[in-house]
Parts: sequence; structure tokens; C-alpha cells
Amino acid sequence: MVIAVSTEWGENFDRFVYYRIESGNVREREEVRVAPGGAKEFASQLNGLEADLLIACKVPQALCDALEEAGVILIQGKTGRADSILKSYLAGEMFF
Repeated sequence: MVIAVSTEWGENFDRFVYYRIESGNVREREEVRVAPGGAKEFASQLNGLEADLLIACKVPQALCDALEEAGVILIQGKTGRADSILKSYLAGEMFF
């Protein structure tokens, strides 16, 4: 599973942390800049990274639609440090 967590909170963010999870453990972690462009470009970038899930604070409707079209699940309304958010998700403390 690949999970992306935004590192900035609000509708405009330019970085996220990408985690590759295998057997419940983080196998890869990398901070990535969002591709220039709009919602479709960002959804395409996540798709290219094989992301299954994006966890963010607030996401504009255009991005919600683009993520749905790309098959990326979205959890909104989460703030904090990316690693802490991921830990909560993996512990089953976060639902969508």
C-alpha cells in the first residue's frame, strides 16, 4: 500500500510525504513536491507513485473529483505531523 500525507494544512499545499507500506511497516518514506499544475496533475502524480490513499486537511472539490477518478482514496480533516498521522492510520485510529 502507498499512502501520501500532506505536510501543509489548508487548500494549497506543495509537499507531501509518500510512504510505501508492506506488512504494516514503512518500507520507504520520501518527501515529494507536488507536480505543477492543478488537481488532475496532482492526482496523476499520486497515481504514478501508485498511491492508494491521500490524507490531508482540506482538499478543494476539484481535487476530490480528480482523486476519485484516479482511484485514490481521500481522508480529509486531519492535521499534525505526517509521521504521527500515518502512525494513527496504521493503528486503526483513523477512518474515512
